Amino acid sequence: MDQDRELYMRIRERIAAKPGDVLTVGQIAEIVTDPEVEAHAAQIQVGTVEGPRGSLQVISTLDVIKAIRKSNPNFRVFPFGPAAVIITIDGPEKQTNLWNYLYFALIWLLLFIGAGMALMNFHADVGMAEVHRTIYRLLTGRSVRYPLPMQAAYSVGVGLGMAVFFNQLSRSQWAEPSPLEVEIDSYLENVNKHVIHRAQRKGSKEGGDG
Repeated sequence: MDQDRELYMRIRERIAAKPGDVLTVGQIAEIVTDPEVEAHAAQIQVGTVEGPRGSLQVISTLDVIKAIRKSNPNFRVFPFGPAAVIITIDGPEKQTNLWNYLYFALIWLLLFIGAGMALMNFHADVGMAEVHRTIYRLLTGRSVRYPLPMQAAYSVGVGLGMAVFFNQLSRSQWAEPSPLEVEIDSYLENVNKHVIHRAQRKGSKEGGDG
């Protein structure tokens, strides 16, 4: 490997590891280089996972480039993607107990009651009951206090409308992502950016203090 080798590297946004794991370039990034040296480049060690379970560790792209250049100065590295990779530090998998199920049931119940109260308050504000009675009278010619067929159809329609809106009826791998999935991806992207910027600010302060 005396001659210069071009190495194209795309840093991953987030990976999971356990405390004490040795991180390599192949784990942190997707790399493309000459086939005969790609396996060697993927095994270059970048660092060790440090921190308690549930915490985050940030390794910058510059640290990865330094590790590659230290291992083989003949590599010309062309990085792409995020400015750093976020390491989610995992530990031994926790066993599910009764409290976890109770906690899940409590959260589900609170969300269910909250959503129901929001719908009922909205219907009360717009006078939905009177609208149903009016529509039922126009369709059947009869006036009733509780137009149950109209209310049942409306309730089913609300559920189906939500399922269609959130794209839950077609769940193939090629299906268009739902608005909720898009918002979750946007939220995770903002979280990753915040974690990286916070780590960079912390590094800058420590460098200035030193």
